[in-house]
Amino acid sequence: MKILRWCLWVVMLAGASRFFAFEQGVPLDPVGGTPVWVFDHGYHAGLVIPREGLERFGEGSAEAWLVQFPDADWFEFGWGDAGFYFEVPTFDDVTLSIGARALLMPSLSVLHIATGRGSPVEVFAASDHVALKLSDQALSDVLKFVERSAVSPDQLGPGLYGVSAFYDGRGKYHLFQTCNSWVSQALRAGGLASAPGPSVISGGLLWDLQRR
Repeated sequence: MKILRWCLWVVMLAGASRFFAFEQGVPLDPVGGTPVWVFDHGYHAGLVIPREGLERFGEGSAEAWLVQFPDADWFEFGWGDAGFYFEVPTFDDVTLSIGARALLMPSLSVLHIATGRGSPVEVFAASDHVALKLSDQALSDVLKFVERSAVSPDQLGPGLYGVSAFYDGRGKYHLFQTCNSWVSQALRAGGLASAPGPSVISGGLLWDLQRR
């Protein structure tokens, strides 16, 4: 019954959120904009920004990340529960107790940065994705949100995959503040339309972005 109530709650919230656009200014620039990508990795979403974006609009933390990853063509950002990230490297490692603890008990957060070379679409070929071309102002605002999500640019340790690292995150992780809703908030910081209801889960986040 608890699972049924949870599913009904998500469906109702997702339906209600269809009426909120959250769009400001002109965040998309299909011709001259800088491409960013949102990837659905199965249970969490990642936001990919090309190196050019950090070089043009980054401030203190982004400048440090550029130095830390000198060979990176792009940076994938993810935010989430510290324990969940460290204990669940793949979807197969998810257990009911780990998931429930992460969602129901406010916990410490981390920022995860994974980097790569070449096309991120090819690197993450197994993951569904949405590509967006952001205006300069939108990209600048999104990146500022991402930078504020880390307490400092000092690494906590190696990340989950590829050339990557963890950073001490700002804010608490809980049921209403998940890794996927963080990506949605980052996009909304840039003026993009992204509803909070569907973004509770990664598939809902991409569905909402695609339908808009």
